[in-house]
Amino acid sequence: MLPDKIHARHFAQLGYLQEILDGSGLATNLLEKSEAIPLHVLIAGFQADSKGRDRFLHFSFLPLNDEEVEAIQLLQMYSTFPFQLQAGRRQELAALFLEINTRLPIGHFGINDQDELHYRYVYSISAAKSFERDEVLETLSFFIYMCDMFADAVEAAASGEASAEQVIQSLR
Repeated sequence: MLPDKIHARHFAQLGYLQEILDGSGLATNLLEKSEAIPLHVLIAGFQADSKGRDRFLHFSFLPLNDEEVEAIQLLQMYSTFPFQLQAGRRQELAALFLEINTRLPIGHFGINDQDELHYRYVYSISAAKSFERDEVLETLSFFIYMCDMFADAVEAAASGEASAEQVIQSLR
């Protein structure tokens, strides 16, 4: 369990990140940790996907032990795709994500325990510093670009419209 001073620092940092994102035109909501939410979470809506579906980013600091927390902060950027994984397609998607993940400069695609498909990146910053606006916005832009670059291919395999092998061949 993290000390209260670390939770307070994370909440303040997420508040500053919220100001940066609000200033760039994104709608945000900062949720304070509670019994239902173990960590503070900043949620930001970003542009709809190619089919007009809403998409959201979740930002939260990963808990670290006392020694690690003195040097770095790890901010998780996480977004689930706005479509479902069809039953029986988990293995195919795992093979596709293995192929895609070898091509990514940052982050990775995955499947969580609820069969939600997601893209995740952990952004490391010095514990002695705060966010730099331009760096954050450039990283966020790159994150969104990675989501957009592979979303249609992932959806085709997730829905059964195409096999993972067909999608992999189209990427090569």
